[in-house]
Amino acid sequence: METNFKEALNTRKIPLWNELPELDLYMDQIIVLMEKYLGSTPKDKLITPSMINNYVKLGIIPSPTKKKYSKIHIAYLIIICSLKQVMPIADIKILIEEKLKNSSIEELLNEYSKLYSDTNETIVELSNKYEENSKSNPAMYLAVCASICRFTSETNLNKIK
Repeated sequence: METNFKEALNTRKIPLWNELPELDLYMDQIIVLMEKYLGSTPKDKLITPSMINNYVKLGIIPSPTKKKYSKIHIAYLIIICSLKQVMPIADIKILIEEKLKNSSIEELLNEYSKLYSDTNETIVELSNKYEENSKSNPAMYLAVCASICRFTSETNLNKIK
């Protein structure tokens, strides 16, 4: 694998609750923060003000207080922004609501951060093994993994719908 690809994967990290800013932030600051945490490609905007407003209207995240967003909002948005690339917003809402039945948003973010990190490590290891064994770019392998994971995720989500 190319070094910059490995570096990019290793720098993608979901913060833990205690790593989030203590101060409430305005919308433009939230957008900058989300891109710092999750990155985005030039063709795909990770988050926009209208997206955030829609998440509030849909009841996926709580309303801001005096146009400011707290750690709670940031936690929701981190999870939403990282999952919306692979599943519909309605399904993300179901997943979050299901998890929050038995845990707080703080616990959910910490669990999500660990899961993200563990999965990232696994993907890097699998990609390295694939590349070593096949001597080719692991892009096809990773695309197949993503397809299988999406199908499995949708199948399991249907059990709680």
